[in-house]
Parts: sequence; C-alpha cells; structure tokens
Amino acid sequence: MQDPRLRILATVALSVAAFVSVAGAVAALAWWALFTPRWRALPHPKALAGVIAMIAATAALSAVSGGDGLSYLIRMSVILVIAAWAYADRQDGELLDGAVWLLGTRTGFEIGLVAEMGLQNLHTIERDVAQIRRAMAIKGMHPSIRTIVPLATSIVVNQLRRTRDQAKLLDVRGYRHGGHICPTFTTGRYDTAAAILALIIAFFAYIPVRDVFIVVQ
Repeated sequence: MQDPRLRILATVALSVAAFVSVAGAVAALAWWALFTPRWRALPHPKALAGVIAMIAATAALSAVSGGDGLSYLIRMSVILVIAAWAYADRQDGELLDGAVWLLGTRTGFEIGLVAEMGLQNLHTIERDVAQIRRAMAIKGMHPSIRTIVPLATSIVVNQLRRTRDQAKLLDVRGYRHGGHICPTFTTGRYDTAAAILALIIAFFAYIPVRDVFIVVQ
C-alpha cells in the first residue's frame, strides 16, 4: 500500500480483528496474503522464530492454567505478521506526514516527530545488534545468558545516550512546539479497496455475523 494513511488504518483494523477472535485472525491473515508482498515483508527467519517461540511459550502457560492457549497462539502470531508487514512497508517521514495531516502542524507535528525518532532508534538498535553479532562471530563467541545480559545493558545505555544527544540537538536548534510541513500522499490502485476490506474484517470480527443477522431480523 502506497498511502501511509490507509496503511496505518488497515494495520489498526486488522490488529483489532486478530485480537478479538480467531475468525478475525484468519480473515486478517487472508488479507495479508492478498494485499502484501507476504514472506518478503517478514523479518529474518531467526528473529521471527524467536518471537513466535516466546508467543508459543506464553500460549502453553495459558493452556496449562486453563486458558485457551491455541487461540492466543493464532491471534498473536497473526498480529505479529501484520505488524512485521507494516514495519517493513513504511518509508521515512510517513508517520510525520500522516500525523500532521490528521492533527495539524502543532500536535500532529510533535506526535509524528516522536514516532519518527522512535522508529529511527529501532533501526539504530538493529544495526547495533548486527554489529555485535558479527563481532561475536569473529571472536568465536556464542550467545548465552552470560553474554546477552551485559550486551543488552550496553545497547540500552547507548540508546539512552543517543536520546539525550537528540534532545540537546533539538534544543540547540531552537525547537519548541510544532512545525510547518506540507505532506503529500500517493494512493495506489487498490489502497482504498484494501483499507475498506480491512475495516469490514474488523467490524465482523468484533460483531459476529450471526449477531448482525439477529439485529436485522
């Protein structure tokens, strides 16, 4: 989807649908298969497997304690897939443009700026992790509890320092509130239809079809 406004709308609608019910999750997954580049939008297989393993562990604990672990596993896995697509498909500046379009050049600019800086920090963390993995491979080291904890601490400390430097930079440049920007958007051929279908999926996931028939009758 080329229009970030419709992509964000579809992402929220599909996430809600997947969270509400298994049927909504299945429908959201079908939407993902129809309107996205599918497997190309997913993260690295090892990272994806790690996240799914954590979801599976939580689902197993839920099942043991009497909950519906299978439902949780299906719904959370689909939400992960939708989130991975939305993250992979975004372009720099889209959140800022969308926030300004929706909320104006004051509140919207500030919210969009924070969102863009947050995603930029995620990219920085990904680069840090990749560099650490290469360094460990060169040294013949393997990930373990003994190495992961100090490395994670180092990443967090470095990220806090970068955040402090970003705040100082904004202050030096005189940033106070809001800003002026003229967002422009390009809507793809099927963007509107895909967004409408996502909203329909969310509606029927939240309000089952049988309930709609009862109300109509």
